[in-house]
Amino acid sequence: MKKTSFSIAAIVSSTLLLSATPALALENGEPAPTNAESSSVAALKIGKVGNFGDCTGTLVADQWVLTARHCLESVNNEGTQARIGGKVYNADSWALSPMSDAGLLHLTEKVTDATPAKVSRDIPAPGQTGTLYGWSSSSSMARSGQLPMTKMVINELLGGGPTEGTPGEAAPGAAQTESIPAGTESIPADAAMMPMIQSAILDAHSVSGACMQGGDSGGPFFVDGKLAGLATAGTSNGDPDLPSPSAAITTLAGTADWIGDITSGRDTESVLTAENTPAPPKTVQTSGDHVSAYLAIACAGVIIAAAGSRIRNG
Repeated sequence: MKKTSFSIAAIVSSTLLLSATPALALENGEPAPTNAESSSVAALKIGKVGNFGDCTGTLVADQWVLTARHCLESVNNEGTQARIGGKVYNADSWALSPMSDAGLLHLTEKVTDATPAKVSRDIPAPGQTGTLYGWSSSSSMARSGQLPMTKMVINELLGGGPTEGTPGEAAPGAAQTESIPAGTESIPADAAMMPMIQSAILDAHSVSGACMQGGDSGGPFFVDGKLAGLATAGTSNGDPDLPSPSAAITTLAGTADWIGDITSGRDTESVLTAENTPAPPKTVQTSGDHVSAYLAIACAGVIIAAAGSRIRNG
């Protein structure tokens, strides 16, 4: 039987970059106050023909921005830029996590007027509340220069692989993955492109009814002042262009060491440039191009999560 980690990869693939229609950033969100958290949030322009708000990122070192992996593997990243605090920075290289929906962008110059976010090594528990931030190219709030945010309460742990220790080996006390129920094993080929998930995934719901959409992918989820996760996908429907008051949040506890190795320079072999990065898919992967496939993926993920909940509560 396939494992829940594969179903999470399917959910990730259902919200790939470049929506068929413009997305509103955190629809019904609130303007973020000026503080250390909001100052670290970056609006991303992906590729030469992208727009600011294609995805969202977070400054985690003076020359590194963390975002969702799927934002960086759908198009050629040459020409990608990050806007932080009103200043635009060019990116010259990037890295894709082999264990979760996380990716890093290297900037050509240091950011000196924002404090990098501290990556949490803890997995938030159900019932805890955090703050999700997100830029998107069609948000009227974003166009006015205001960063949208919303409070999100964690409903449950959807699954994912080990959060500590050697990738592929369950750490002591780590949540175990569950088998996919019968009838949900046929996963579209797009899902096979994603890495095996080694970081826990959270199911989070907006307290105010604000909704995540495509350009919020990679947006930071802060809990108790630390960067605990990033936005991977809206989960209330099968189309990432539609508003979703619930979201899959990829936690960073299982990715923290990888982030540290890349940003410190200990790992240089994993850093890619326009010269050595793999070619993006020839077929643009958007909800408009693959509506039936994305609906099947999302429904499978919802069924799996619901079945897991019944198992735990039964």
